[in-house]
Amino acid sequence: MIYTNVIKKSEHYSKGKKSRRNYSLANRFQLKMFKKKIPKLHITLKTNNESRPIVCYKNNLLSTSEKYKIRDRLRFLKSLTGKPNTKIESLYNNLYLKWINANKPKLYFVKTDLSNAFGSINREKLAKFLSEKYINFLKAEMCITMKKKIAQQYKDIVQELRKPILIRAGSTVYEWKEGLVQGYKYSPALSELYYSYLDAIYFSDHMEIKENDIKLFTRVVDDYLYITDSLENAMSFIAALTNYRNVNYDKTVVNFSHDTIKYNEEIIFLGYCYNTCTMQVSRANNIYAGQMCYKIAFTVGLSDLPRFIESRIGQSSIPINSHIFNLQYNNEELIWRHIFTTFCLSANKLCTILAILCEEREMEVLLIPYKKKVTVKLTNTILETLTRNKPEDLIFIYCINHFRYLAWLALSLCAKRTPKCSGLVPLINNQLAKNNCIFGKWREHASRISKTGECLRKATKEVCRRIDLRVTFRDFETLPLGFECYHHRKLK
Repeated sequence: MIYTNVIKKSEHYSKGKKSRRNYSLANRFQLKMFKKKIPKLHITLKTNNESRPIVCYKNNLLSTSEKYKIRDRLRFLKSLTGKPNTKIESLYNNLYLKWINANKPKLYFVKTDLSNAFGSINREKLAKFLSEKYINFLKAEMCITMKKKIAQQYKDIVQELRKPILIRAGSTVYEWKEGLVQGYKYSPALSELYYSYLDAIYFSDHMEIKENDIKLFTRVVDDYLYITDSLENAMSFIAALTNYRNVNYDKTVVNFSHDTIKYNEEIIFLGYCYNTCTMQVSRANNIYAGQMCYKIAFTVGLSDLPRFIESRIGQSSIPINSHIFNLQYNNEELIWRHIFTTFCLSANKLCTILAILCEEREMEVLLIPYKKKVTVKLTNTILETLTRNKPEDLIFIYCINHFRYLAWLALSLCAKRTPKCSGLVPLINNQLAKNNCIFGKWREHASRISKTGECLRKATKEVCRRIDLRVTFRDFETLPLGFECYHHRKLK
């Protein structure tokens, strides 16, 4: 993107020092405070040698009333859009059940995205769509009081859209000329309204799902996924995409033969990898590398390091949902791979935090939150998710030590690859040996424990040393392919 085409210098707010000398002290102070509120422009590099402009606001400069106003306007825009908040996992699960009932017909996947989705928005069309949505929304409302409130909210939104979008680079202020900029407080909501309106026009046939149709249409911001059992429908969807001028065909992928679009039997969408033959879902391997793997926000919470570690490496930072921990369409072997990967992500974050913040002598104490809180919560959440998402006649057989073993194995592998944490490896391996009921010397232990630590069920050797699990666990001797660990000098 050539940014000079979409921004122009705001002369009024970018006066030089000589010009500002003519201002009164009060006016200079007012200008200074106003410029502080203007979000700062950041240019982030992308892997395809391009860049993305993002603006960042300072929340501490917003008053409580301003934050409430923004929240109410965002809710209003969401109401106008009228798009149901349906998660991809529930849509996919319904699709899978229909696919099974229809005797597993061939399904056709189309995945694509829009480049520069925010910047490509036509503001005139956006205002028109907003007005039309508002009129229809107002007609449907019967309460006079609510109608007045809706009218006021619409008026506020229109006034906000008429204001120039100002951004700041250093001390220079620019006006964003075309579309919306990523990071602008209303960009996601306005973008959703804009593209939802156009989707309903361009993809009306593809979004309509009849009772026996095996079909899925979803868009998240600028990413599209369309699944159908009809090749004709898939081709018509690709044809309908041409209505958008900013379709990124380099990232468009299908699982059937096409003259101009890339073919792949594995479709990656929103961090998930879909096997189009078996319909199994895994985490995409792009989460194993770079910022996606060990991205951690270091905040004032550092004052309580154990709690900070628990929040940054636990369930709050690692998504555990029914999309991958689902025994309806994922087999047991794949589930155990997901469990191991989950612990790898958690362990890698722990090693990263320890390497950055701690001396070697302090690290041993901080293994306690990992042992007693993080792994316990992750395990419980995984088991609860699997229990909710499995066939009624299927029993997920496990020993609690299987989870503990994988948690310590993941930490051992990450510590070996994180130079500053290599001193922890003997301690970790000691814990690993204690919980190794699948390969090590078998001792009597509990396979289920209560929240208070009491034994609910004793382990049996046949369950602990299941042959199929031993075969699966042998593959966990190394980190997942492409997995990156933190190095204080370079990334390996």
